[in-house]
Amino acid sequence: MADLYFSGITGTLDTGAIIDKLMQIKQQPLTALIQKKALLQAKVSSLTNLYGALNDIQNFFSNLNISSIFNTKKATSSDTTVLEATATSDTPNLTMNITVNKLAQTEMRASTQGLSSLTGTFSSSGTLTLKYWTDDLNYLTYNINYSAGQTLQDLVNSINSAQNNIKASVYYTGSDYRLLLTEANPANSKKETNTATSSYVIEATGMPVELGSLDSPIQNAQNASITIGNSTTPVTSPTNTFSGLLTGLNITVNKTGSATLTVSEDYSQITATLNSFANYYNSVISLVNSMTAKGAQFQGEAAVTTIKTGFVNLLNPLISAGLINYSDKDGTISINTDALQSLQSSNPDKLKNIITTIKNSFSTALTGWTSSIKTYEGMEESQINSIDDKISSMQEYLAKYEERLRQEYARLESFISQMNQISNRLQDFMTTLSEMTKGGKK
Repeated sequence: MADLYFSGITGTLDTGAIIDKLMQIKQQPLTALIQKKALLQAKVSSLTNLYGALNDIQNFFSNLNISSIFNTKKATSSDTTVLEATATSDTPNLTMNITVNKLAQTEMRASTQGLSSLTGTFSSSGTLTLKYWTDDLNYLTYNINYSAGQTLQDLVNSINSAQNNIKASVYYTGSDYRLLLTEANPANSKKETNTATSSYVIEATGMPVELGSLDSPIQNAQNASITIGNSTTPVTSPTNTFSGLLTGLNITVNKTGSATLTVSEDYSQITATLNSFANYYNSVISLVNSMTAKGAQFQGEAAVTTIKTGFVNLLNPLISAGLINYSDKDGTISINTDALQSLQSSNPDKLKNIITTIKNSFSTALTGWTSSIKTYEGMEESQINSIDDKISSMQEYLAKYEERLRQEYARLESFISQMNQISNRLQDFMTTLSEMTKGGKK
């Protein structure tokens, strides 16, 4: 257990204040070290941010697929309320007029009879056989068992759990509850309803006697149909989407009518790519500006200032082509959209070569810069570790020094106390002696 010290016991000296003052003087080198460490930590933090910004732009170039952004197509509809489309890089450039003759729709058939209430039950048992035609020649069958005492909802649940092509539900006519059967997905069948020949997509036999049979469709099944240009042969689809109409071209029709569809190069990704590059570039420049400003921590530090000059030099291909606006005030850039659109339309190969040059030159330079900043950061961290060791050693020394001071001042107070006691006794003796001397004269 450490010794306890009490200052000012004799009332003669304020030893606590004296020790505190001595410690403050002794701690000045420690304070200086702590301040130096804080400055180094701030520098490391700035270097970490700069490294992150450089790493971001390096990753941007690593992930940049230049061929991909120059090899995209877009499909443009003159009336998107009639039709919309998507294209891939393999779709040929073209313009064509398309007429939407009809939209796809699913068949809906209800039972001819129904139950008077939802709680009404069937009077007999049996097997309902559903037939679902996938085209004019092929069909699937599903057998659904039902029992006396079951409700219409029980039958609906059995149908829906047994298969996925026909969706059953309860249909209330206003006077009774009937079974409604609907195509679950129009894409599953190419067959169309033909009431003239009693040709349906959904058929049913063996229904509960309370439901009768299936009536004529509430809604006929029909395929979507479009006509391209002057063709006399319409193109059909069971859904409102025509997939692979041409290589990579998908069309979705929204209503009947006509629209012009144009497939052409899509340069939007090039613009987006260069804007992203400008953002990454400006992030680095802004950081360098703040780190090397007058009075800033890295003012005049070549490892940081050369990054900015190096960045500017690498911009030459873009500057020469007039593709960027350069700020003489702070060195940031923005994309000259008009010049970019002009070049990508007139000479996309030249633009591709410029972006390729920028990517290659920056990628090479960034490898060196990130390595340099990382090394710089490591040196500063090494200094911080060294300072930590000195601080630890100095704190240990100061603790011992303070302990020694307290012991010495404690002994000093003890000595002063003894001297005071001796002085008091001498004073008392002198007083007694003086009184005795006065008594003898009397």
